[in-house]
Amino acid sequence: MTRLVKAFWFLSLIVGLAVLLYTYAGLPEQVAYEIETGGGMSYMSRETFFYLSLAVLVVANFSLYTVSRSLRYRKESLNALMTNWQLSLAGVLNFFFIVIWNFISLVNSGENFDYDNFGYMIYVALGLIVIWVIALPVLLIRHQASS
Repeated sequence: MTRLVKAFWFLSLIVGLAVLLYTYAGLPEQVAYEIETGGGMSYMSRETFFYLSLAVLVVANFSLYTVSRSLRYRKESLNALMTNWQLSLAGVLNFFFIVIWNFISLVNSGENFDYDNFGYMIYVALGLIVIWVIALPVLLIRHQASS
């Protein structure tokens, strides 16, 4: 099971990097990243957006990967459970980043697009993160009960 989770995490990381590069290639020089209620927008440069996004991706993945590799528990089954959960959380975070970058790409594309057709994906990605965080105590209680 651990190999499958590692493969999922690695694939999501590669896809995340590819989506980030694709998004970067299609962005204008000034990237709108916040739509204000009055109709205005906040902007940052394309390079700043790229490097900031890359830093968030690297920090999120590197921190979860190093924590999963360095923490050791007395029970090997608990080690496997925590490693799988941490790497799968990194994969879910990568999915969230992919959705956000695609949404920013749509906002900055200049095309007439109904954002309601894609906006629900942000809620789906956030819901997955919440489910994954809530799943940890459930998995730990179930593991404790089975031991």
